[in-house]
Amino acid sequence: MAIEITSLVRIQKHTDFWYTVEDTHLDVGCDGCTISYWELPSGVNTSEKRVNQICMEKEEALAIADAIYKLFKKN
Repeated sequence: MAIEITSLVRIQKHTDFWYTVEDTHLDVGCDGCTISYWELPSGVNTSEKRVNQICMEKEEALAIADAIYKLFKKN
């Protein structure tokens, strides 16, 4: 039995929704990156729900991170 260990970063400013970035490609179950959008639906006994996700290889994730940094970098 193989044990898979991943790291996940949760980005949350609002109580009802948040983003996660994980160091695995969920679609194929190997190294890569998955960015997910989560919501906490209103109502009794509701649990968090992954609404959307995008998976990519490590190189693509680093290119996106670099592009975001270039767009928002303060000089």
